[in-house]
Parts: sequence; structure tokens; C-alpha cells
Amino acid sequence: MSPFNNMFRLSNVITGSYKTVLLGRVSYSPSQICCYTKKSAEAKLGIDKPKRPLTPFFKFMGQMRPALLAKNPGISSKEAISWSSKHWQQLDSETKSQMLKEYEKDLEDYKKIKAIYESSLTDQQKEDIQKMKEDMVAAKEKRKLKAEYKELGRPKKPMSSYFLFCQTKKDLFKGQKIQEFQTTLKAEWVKLSDSERVKYEKQAQELMNKYRKDLQAWELKMISIGRSDLVKEKPVRSKSKSSQ
Repeated sequence: MSPFNNMFRLSNVITGSYKTVLLGRVSYSPSQICCYTKKSAEAKLGIDKPKRPLTPFFKFMGQMRPALLAKNPGISSKEAISWSSKHWQQLDSETKSQMLKEYEKDLEDYKKIKAIYESSLTDQQKEDIQKMKEDMVAAKEKRKLKAEYKELGRPKKPMSSYFLFCQTKKDLFKGQKIQEFQTTLKAEWVKLSDSERVKYEKQAQELMNKYRKDLQAWELKMISIGRSDLVKEKPVRSKSKSSQ
């Protein structure tokens, strides 16, 4: 193992992480840990990055965690922070001062290790990290927009004729693997007669026409309440018949 890797492994042992402080090895529900399990761009790419040392408060949380969990095994992360904050305020100034000195020393060590880490990255790794960060920002914005759509009641785009057909066959899925089931459905869809397929296409078109009208009304409502940022640049219009 290289000297850099040895130094990096030692850094991780010393500094720890917010997730370790708050959660340790105790099992929590997804709703409790959702804010602390997000991977960095480097972690997603499998690149080891030195972790910044914990602030005195978070280090204090780590020290208090065993007692906290012993009294409240099902406590949420938000409640844990509130509980620790209350006890942190009651801590004597001498202990806080000593913890601050330790943090400042750990921070200096971290800066040195981080400099070595950054100089060890190849140009390709740097490009990959930047690209991953941009993708993560875009994905976050997309999730935020989707949540706003849901909260504000934006109409959902209806299913296509094929998926309407698949919906009628969902009871046949029992006991089958998803890939096998999909293959079966595709084969059945191809075998449908023209009259049967038209039935699904007509249903899909009717749903699409209703969706367009509902979306148009929703967009007008968004404009009226000052949320024109959620409206498409081009107004939603029903397909017009070509002129004869």
C-alpha cells in the first residue's frame, strides 16, 4: 500500500463522518437516515477522498451517542441533534476550548492530506468528478421539480396504448420473472388484431386529449399564482387535423 493510501486510511479513522456520529452501527429506518447517506461524487466513482474532521459539536455528538441511544433507541436524527444541542450548551467552556484546539489540529492535518489527495488525481478523474457533480445537481433539480409538480397537482401524462394493454394483463404476472413477463406481453401485443389494437389506441387518445386540456388549465392556474416558471415555453395544444 502506498504512503498516501496509508495516510488516507489513518485520516478516515481519526476524522470519522457525520453518518457515523449520528447513526453508528445501529439500524435506522430510511426516513431517519435519508439526510446522511448521500454519496459524494467521488464515492459514486469509487474514488477515496479524505473526510473533513468533525467540528467540536459533532464530535461531542459522537461521544454522547451511546448514552442517547441507550435512553432513546428509536430516536430520529432530528431529535438526536436537538438533544445533543441542549447538552452542548450546558458543557463547560474549558472542555469546549480543548475540543476546539483538537479540531484545529485535525483541520490542519486534513488540509495537508487533502492537498496530497488533490495532487494525486489524474486529469481524467478530475473530469469525471466534475461531470458527476453536474449530473447530481441536475438530478436534484429534477427531483425538486417533480416534487413541486406533485404538490401543485400537475396532471400526469397518461399511459400509451401498449401500457394500457399491459395493465389488463397484470394479473398474469404472478409467479413470473419480470423479463419473461415483458417478453410474453410484447409477443401478445404483436399478435393483436387490428380491431383489438384500435380499441387501446382510441382509449389512449381519449386520455391524452383529456390530459392536454387538464394541463392547459393547470398551466393557466400556475401563471395566475405567479408560478410561470413551471409552465412550458410553448402552450399545450391538442393536435389539429391536417387541412384537406
